[in-house]
Amino acid sequence: MNKSLRKLLVFTLGLLPLLWIGWKVVRLQMGEWDVLGPEPGRAIVFFTGTWTFVFLLLGLSCSTLRRLGVAQLMLHRRMIGLFAFFYATLHLLSYMAFLLAWQWSDILSEVIERPYLTFGFIAWLLLLPLAATSMNYWQRKLGRRWRTLHQLVYVVGVLVAVHYLLQIRSNWFEPVLYSSLMAALLLERLALVAKKRRLFAL
Repeated sequence: MNKSLRKLLVFTLGLLPLLWIGWKVVRLQMGEWDVLGPEPGRAIVFFTGTWTFVFLLLGLSCSTLRRLGVAQLMLHRRMIGLFAFFYATLHLLSYMAFLLAWQWSDILSEVIERPYLTFGFIAWLLLLPLAATSMNYWQRKLGRRWRTLHQLVYVVGVLVAVHYLLQIRSNWFEPVLYSSLMAALLLERLALVAKKRRLFAL
């Protein structure tokens, strides 16, 4: 499969979660009240948050897979990262719309009083400059600073994992699974950095 077809495939797959939840909302509006459970708004917030985490994991796994000899996904890391920001923004907007009902006066107090929201909101703020500077123009303009800036994605990964884990009530499987995968990806990078430093020291 050539690059253009792979790009189209990745883009289509990236939109599938949005199309799925959109179809659920349409069915809800048509009177099928059980399609999103007893709390549809909360279900949408959880769904978009989960897919944010999935795309972050996919984006971070690109370079790991390349080191393992699977380089095709690396060509589409930028698009995958933009999908992570896209679903993170939908997650934030869904929370504001369905759980806060656009009560702007409550947003700041919610972020301050609920630690999991603090971590999640900081993660979104850090994703914002990464998405804004994802194009080749900014990569050329910023030079080496571009790579330094985009290393913030590792901080985002930690913040998102903490954001997810702090919300555990009874269903711990998915938060622990996703957070463990994030930890494995970050530890693999730390091991790689440590190995390079040892070789440099020699």
